[in-house]
Amino acid sequence: MAKMILKPGDKPSPRTIARMAALRGREPDTSDIPEASRDELKEIARLAREKRKKKMFSLRLTADAIRWWQELGEGYTGVMARLLEEAAFHPEWIRQCLDSQRGGAP
Repeated sequence: MAKMILKPGDKPSPRTIARMAALRGREPDTSDIPEASRDELKEIARLAREKRKKKMFSLRLTADAIRWWQELGEGYTGVMARLLEEAAFHPEWIRQCLDSQRGGAP
């Protein structure tokens, strides 16, 4: 069995790359994984729906900012949502915006 966990930003060694290349084209061995029951599949589906569920959120923007976003065309609110979600993984973006809002260094 080969187990490799690579996270974003990891730099795999040449040995790891060679091991991964050797696995290319091989079917994964799932013989040790039990079949999911009907109830388990229902719960997985429920959790997936819950994760996709979106809630309404109100945000105050200047008229210029709204115009700019709307000029992106259909789907601009989805882009806004993805940017806000991505910001959670980049706290430096938040700090930079807060600093500039407080009159600190950009």
